[in-house]
Amino acid sequence: MLGDGLLPEESPATINNDNNKDKKRSIDETDSNCKRVKKENKEFDRISELPDEIIIHILSLLSLRGTAATSVLSPRWSDLWKHTPNLDFGCIHNKTTKIKHTSWNADTSKYVKMVHSIIELHQSLSLKKFKICLYINNSAQSVIAKWLEFVWSRHVERLYLNLRCLRPKHRVVLEGLLGEIKPTKYLKALSLKNMKVGGEDISLLLRNCPLLKELSITSSSLTSDVHVSGATLALKHLRICRCTYKGSVVNISVPNLSGVNVDARTGKLFFENVPRLVVARFRIQRPKYTMHKLASALSCFTSQLQILILSLFNLEIILGKGFPQMPNLKKLIVANKTVYEHGCLLPITYVIAACPRLEKATFKI
Repeated sequence: MLGDGLLPEESPATINNDNNKDKKRSIDETDSNCKRVKKENKEFDRISELPDEIIIHILSLLSLRGTAATSVLSPRWSDLWKHTPNLDFGCIHNKTTKIKHTSWNADTSKYVKMVHSIIELHQSLSLKKFKICLYINNSAQSVIAKWLEFVWSRHVERLYLNLRCLRPKHRVVLEGLLGEIKPTKYLKALSLKNMKVGGEDISLLLRNCPLLKELSITSSSLTSDVHVSGATLALKHLRICRCTYKGSVVNISVPNLSGVNVDARTGKLFFENVPRLVVARFRIQRPKYTMHKLASALSCFTSQLQILILSLFNLEIILGKGFPQMPNLKKLIVANKTVYEHGCLLPITYVIAACPRLEKATFKI
């Protein structure tokens, strides 16, 4: 019905039909948008399209915890982490064990059980890196031996053992771990920390690992004389520092050695046949260790040395008149504060005179 100047009235049924059409159109548009988003997401999920080998390489760059977490992404990813070439347990510390060290036992340790379970699930035929950082006592001797047997069977390339112990007498003994060690051409780097190590243990490792390039023994107890020697060794970097020696002597004779980091000890450190040694770091903590004793230790490679790093107890005693001639030394780093405490820069002049090619000298306070 038409009124004066009025539009025709619409019935309620007509209005409801129009509303239903609008709702249907909205639902259709939503469904279309969801399909488009899913399609775009699928198109941009490039990682899942990569071969397993590349994904495993990406996983090897993550922490062990992060690598395991990817197993929930999809069924395909659930087993990929088991093939990672890196098993780095160094990021996980059993802090409660540190507090209850005396009552700690390897058979009941949750950390040990976790490592066991991961090793049992691991399926890669080779390992690039295996790292353990753990507060323990010597009850873990057999456990560590099993882990070493596992990594040796996987041709490990880089092995790091940091077996922290509050009391040196409770340290794990390296000798008891080497019974099943067989010669390998795969091991390139070995780091031992907080262990009991004998000179014969090191000699055995060097014989069985002729291609070893990096050897580090730190914060450990050396129980006998150490001979790092061998004309055919591939060893390039050696670190033996912050250890307790009990009078043991360290002899170093490796033709391929290019860098060394050692504790300087009077009459207990000797170098021979190190023609390629160009980087040396000496930790000198005894006040009776003089410049002449340092010169004696450096005597067979002073002419070739390019970088010298000294951690000193007394700078004026070491960097004094008569500092050894080092014609090729380019960089000197000294960690000591006495030069500033006494306000005396005179020792530096002797160093400059003995090192004509010195380019940079750094004194850390």
